[in-house]
Amino acid sequence: MENKTSSLRAIWEAINTGKKFFIAGHLNPDGDSLGCTLTMTSLLERLGKKVYAYAAPAIGNDLKFLPGLEKVHVGVLPEKADFDTVLLLECSDRQRGGDLEFVLQKAKTLINIDHHLVSDAYGHVNHIDSKASSTAEIIFQLFEAYSDEQVLLPTPDEATCLYTGLVTDTGRFVHSNATAEALRVGSALVALGADIAKINQVIYFTKSYIELKLLGRALEKMEMRFDNKYSQIILTRRDFEAFGATPAQTQGIVSQPTMIPGVEVSALIKEEPDKVSVNLRSRGGVDVSAIAQQFGGGGHARASGFKVIGQGVSEVADALAEVVHHVVKDI
Repeated sequence: MENKTSSLRAIWEAINTGKKFFIAGHLNPDGDSLGCTLTMTSLLERLGKKVYAYAAPAIGNDLKFLPGLEKVHVGVLPEKADFDTVLLLECSDRQRGGDLEFVLQKAKTLINIDHHLVSDAYGHVNHIDSKASSTAEIIFQLFEAYSDEQVLLPTPDEATCLYTGLVTDTGRFVHSNATAEALRVGSALVALGADIAKINQVIYFTKSYIELKLLGRALEKMEMRFDNKYSQIILTRRDFEAFGATPAQTQGIVSQPTMIPGVEVSALIKEEPDKVSVNLRSRGGVDVSAIAQQFGGGGHARASGFKVIGQGVSEVADALAEVVHHVVKDI
């Protein structure tokens, strides 16, 4: 495996060589992971490639509007691993996509495209750009790097998928990763036909009754600690059962406490049937990816997470609070 980041041209060489592709993003697919999966599926099919697109369950209701989703095998792995090329998107390590080892081992070429700060160069071809706001930004640059007699541009549907990845990973262009390049790419995608009205309406201005009830319960249970620098919300299985809700219906909850002046770190701790999952957010003064890494997770400086198996929700909450206290006590 190569250890250095490859050029976008190297990705194109691998794409041009490959004939039968397997594409996947990471577990618990978000807008960036799924948007890029759909874009690359569409692009490769336009180039005459055979594609098996996979996404781990479950897809959030806020992403089911994305064009091309019907082409993705959600939770259904192929019976045979007869692919010459595997493309993993936004997977910081080869396990991040799920139980895919039987596919990865047989692939002649493994392409890894990612933008996380901590990311393994596990592919034959790796393009890891931690300065990029999102994998969607990198995929758009991949279009621009296409070198042939014709210009290759995203279709309106592909632009919609990429813009979804870009806008969700930048928090509607308010996070520190909303760079000039991110804004340039966003503008270009709008010009190419990205349906930003639908994206904003579905992702940011549509909530079910259950989701709003769960938000109310979460805010009711919000605790402020360490001179109000740390906000903690714990949702137990009983909380979810009270509204017939699932942990997937907590989108956006963890960001709510960061609106409170003085809050440096916000945590949403969820008790799930087989694990405890934690989402972290920062106002910008704390790198929460460094906190998540201490628990085997990761992500971005202002948005990260991790999961713990074999421990109770209170035990995880106490361990997290100890780490956060050490980080924020001198701020």
